[in-house]
Amino acid sequence: MQNSSSLRFELASPLLFFYRWLNYFRREFVKGKLSPIPSVSIGNLAFGGTGKTPVTIAVAEHFLRKGMRVGVATRGYGVKIKGIRTYTPREEIDPWEAGDEAAVLRENLKDAWIFAGKKREISAELAKAEGLDILILDDAFQYLSLRKIEVVLHSSKIPFFYLRESKAALKYADILLFPEGEEGERLPVSFSYRLFPENIPDSKVYLVCGIARPETFFSLFDPSKIEGMKTFPDHWRHKKEDLDNIYRMAAETLIVTTEKDFVKLKKLPNFRGGILPIKWKAKIQEFFFDILEKILEKVPLRTKIKEKGNEFNKFR
Repeated sequence: MQNSSSLRFELASPLLFFYRWLNYFRREFVKGKLSPIPSVSIGNLAFGGTGKTPVTIAVAEHFLRKGMRVGVATRGYGVKIKGIRTYTPREEIDPWEAGDEAAVLRENLKDAWIFAGKKREISAELAKAEGLDILILDDAFQYLSLRKIEVVLHSSKIPFFYLRESKAALKYADILLFPEGEEGERLPVSFSYRLFPENIPDSKVYLVCGIARPETFFSLFDPSKIEGMKTFPDHWRHKKEDLDNIYRMAAETLIVTTEKDFVKLKKLPNFRGGILPIKWKAKIQEFFFDILEKILEKVPLRTKIKEKGNEFNKFR
């Protein structure tokens, strides 16, 4: 039986077909500006669900451990910000202002600069002005106005109707990351990665999530321990009434949700605890960071506009 999420995507397939062709022509004709600062995009082909944000956090943490001044740029879906908002290290981020993804990044990256807003080329200019060493861009593979290193996550198991670009777009990736143990597409520079939740409870749970593919969240739990579940659209702006209903439906059961939902729920005036966010971590295959750093060392030498094929081939 199809879930409602899959059915919605299939019904929208004519629009998806148009969207994929639009992305194809954009890649042929849009020649973006070279980033003024070493920049790494973490992106994918699909509408959510591959773990871009945990990988973005893992990459940012790597460079922070090396003592570098790190910035992270996020689009900020449904935000009130006009232009780009810069958040300095440890500055609190309001999810209603900057978006849930920016708030999740702050929860995990206290010592990084966070840039929230649509125009990533402006984020890059601001990062340079702040004297940062590197900028990591969350979900920017389809953002063509800025040329940067492209790390692309792709799973061959994602249904076709979840793809915002065809698999042919993988040729524009510099590094491909694929789920550990999975067969499928490979590039000359490919590494496996693994996502794992840190804190799955062993008790009865009431599940709440507002993400693109809720089934991926629900599948983490033993069905016999799920007392109920509530879904919201992706990037949902939770209201006081939503939380009241969640507490009422869960009764005394532990409420478990995603980090994206938790950063918004805890800001509501009627929040009274009793909600556990599931934190995801990413483990990337050995030598990924060695290769990424070698590519970044070559960034100042890039003078040509990116043509077909991946950027790494220009460095060998």
